[in-house]
Amino acid sequence: MKKTLKLAVLSVFAGLGALYATSCAAPLPVGCLYTDITMPGTIGNGDFKANRHGSASCYSILGWVAGGDASLNQAAYNGNVDHVAWSSFKATNYFGIYGIYTTVVYGTGKEFGPDMTLAPSNATEQK
Repeated sequence: MKKTLKLAVLSVFAGLGALYATSCAAPLPVGCLYTDITMPGTIGNGDFKANRHGSASCYSILGWVAGGDASLNQAAYNGNVDHVAWSSFKATNYFGIYGIYTTVVYGTGKEFGPDMTLAPSNATEQK
């Protein structure tokens, strides 16, 4: 009985030690089965006036295949934002199999036509 109790206690401590050693902190809160978070971005001029927003996404499958463009530049372009006020980041992951990661920017901008780009206003047009 005494030997069985020692073995049980030792097993519990070994299991807890293994669990502690294998767990790690991540820069983002990640759920084992499902993740759906929105985090603040690290860009912006602090102005809280925004008349438009844009987003850009990328994906990951099993951590083996990833693609897409979730850059701030692409998000600003997609939303016709030329002055970024703030940004945010959204991550959704299903069972660690498929993940979607989205950057969203908020700011102001002019109305762009289909053939216009986000070039600076002092840029000269080449003919």
